[in-house]
Amino acid sequence: MTSEPPARDGHLDPGADTIGDHPDLDAIEELCSGSLPDAVLAARARETVPRLVAEVRRLRWLVEYGACPTAGTTGTEFVLPLDEEMLGYFREMVDVLVERLGVPRAEAVARVNAAYGTRQWVALDLQLMGHELPEYWAYGLYYGQDGRGRSPVGDPVADADIDFATLPVRPAPPKDSPFWTEQEQEQEQEQELKVLGEPAESP
Repeated sequence: MTSEPPARDGHLDPGADTIGDHPDLDAIEELCSGSLPDAVLAARARETVPRLVAEVRRLRWLVEYGACPTAGTTGTEFVLPLDEEMLGYFREMVDVLVERLGVPRAEAVARVNAAYGTRQWVALDLQLMGHELPEYWAYGLYYGQDGRGRSPVGDPVADADIDFATLPVRPAPPKDSPFWTEQEQEQEQEQELKVLGEPAESP
C-alpha cells in the first residue's frame, strides 16, 4: 500500500501560485504577516521579507523594462546616477515638460527616466547631451515627428513652421515601470489638496 503524497502548501511551493514562472510575492508577504511559531524568527521575518520582496520586484522591473541597475537606489528622482551638473540638466528637461508642455511632474520625470535611464544609455557619455539645450531633448520626449519627418526642438524660430496641433504625442511609460519614481509622492499631494479643498461641515 502506497502512502498518499504530502499536500503541497500553495504559498511555500515555488511551483504553485506563480505569476508566469515566478513565485507569488504577495503570497510570500501574506505568509510572513501571519503567525509564525518562533516569536524572534517571526519578528525578523516580518522586518526582512518585505524588503526582500520589494527588491525582487525591483529586479524584475530592471529585466522587463531594461532600466539601469541603479533604478530605485540613486537617492534622486532619476533612475540613473548623475553628477551635480547633469542632475541640474535633467531637472531642467523636466521643468520644460512641466512648464511649457503641461506634463504632470511625475510623468515628466518618468519620460526622462524611460528615455535615458536604460542599460543602453548608461554605456554612453551623457555629457554629450549638454551640447544642446534641455528643450531640444524635452520636446523630443513628448512629441513625435510631423508628416515631413521633423521633430520640434523647443526653439520658436526653428519650430515656426511646425503645426503642433497635428504632432503625435509619444505615450508615457507604463505606470508599473520603475521609471515612475515620483508617482506616489504626487498622488499624496493630490490627496492633501482634496482634503484641504473640502468645505467645512455645517454645525
